[in-house]
Amino acid sequence: MPGTSNPSIGLALSGGAARGIAHIAVIDALEQEGIPIHAIAGTSAGSIVGALYASGMTPSEIKRVLLHAKWKDILKFTIPKRGLMSSEGIYRFMEDVLPVKKFSSLSIPFAAIATDLRTAEKVVITSGSIARAVQASCSLPVIFTPTEINRKVLVDGGVASQVPVRAVREELRAKQVISVNVNYKALEFDEYDNIIKIATHLSMLWASRNSREEEKLADVAIQVNATGIALYDLSKSRELLRRGRKAAEEKLPEIRKLI
Repeated sequence: MPGTSNPSIGLALSGGAARGIAHIAVIDALEQEGIPIHAIAGTSAGSIVGALYASGMTPSEIKRVLLHAKWKDILKFTIPKRGLMSSEGIYRFMEDVLPVKKFSSLSIPFAAIATDLRTAEKVVITSGSIARAVQASCSLPVIFTPTEINRKVLVDGGVASQVPVRAVREELRAKQVISVNVNYKALEFDEYDNIIKIATHLSMLWASRNSREEEKLADVAIQVNATGIALYDLSKSRELLRRGRKAAEEKLPEIRKLI
C-alpha cells in the first residue's frame, strides 16, 4: 500500500448509513484548508467515503456519485436466512464506482473496519479487494448477510469499532488522528415495532458505546449533529453536507495546531 512509512495525520470515519454523506463535507473542508491526510480508516458508511477518497477521487466526485445513489441500487432482498438483504449489492456498487480495485493501488493508505461474527473482535482489512472489504464493513447484522473473507464471517464494523481511532493510530501508524462521528445527538426511533428497527437500534447501541471510548483517543474529535436525521434518510443529504462542513470548520483551530 503506497504512502509514507510513518503517516502524520490520519482520519477515523464513523459508520452511520446515510449520515455518512457528512464525511464528504468534512474531507472537503479539510482539503480546502490545506490539511494533509496521510491515512484513513473507515467503518461502514465511513469505509465507503474513505475508500473513494483514498482511491484518488475528489470530494466533488464522491458527492456526485453518492448523492445520485439510491437504496434500490444497493439493496437486494433475500429469503431470510442470514440477513434480510444480500450484502452483495454493496460490493457491486463499490466495484462499479471505485477507480481502482485493490488496496495496493490506493493513493492514500486505507483500512476498512469489520467485526468477526464468531468472536465479536475487530477486523482491520488493509489488503485484497477494496469493494469486498467495504461490503464486510457495511454488513449490518440481521439487515444484511455477512461477508466471508479469508474464512472469517464478517459483519458491520460498528459492532466492534464505530469510530476507528485505534486502527488509524495502530494499524496505519498515524501520529495524529482526527475522528469524525456523524451520529452526534442522534435519536434513532420513537418506536421499535419491526425487526429492522430493532436490529438497527441494537447495532447502534453497541456502536455508540465503543465510539465514546475511541473518540477520547483522538487528537481532534469532529462531531456532526445528526438530530432529526434518520439513519436511512437519503433526502437529507444536502443538510448533512451543511452540518458536516459546519462541524469541521468549528474544529479547524484545533486541527491547525496538529500541523
